[in-house]
Amino acid sequence: MKVDLAKIFLTPPKSLFERVVLFLMLVVSFILFFRPLQFSAMPPFEAVLTALVPSLSISWGWLIFLRYRFRKKEFLTRQF
Repeated sequence: MKVDLAKIFLTPPKSLFERVVLFLMLVVSFILFFRPLQFSAMPPFEAVLTALVPSLSISWGWLIFLRYRFRKKEFLTRQF
């Protein structure tokens, strides 16, 4: 048995639980990254993009970790 990493990484969230976790992690990490930029001399649009990129990657990575940890059986493939 082998874990299908492409399926874990590229499958969009289907269940309500996954969508809620992804949204909450996105909001929390965005607030953490945007808070210091709020008081800088950076333009607002650039500050939002600067905070959005790491928050997207962290929230998606957290979702992938939870999938791998708790739903590994769904992403197994047979290797011949």
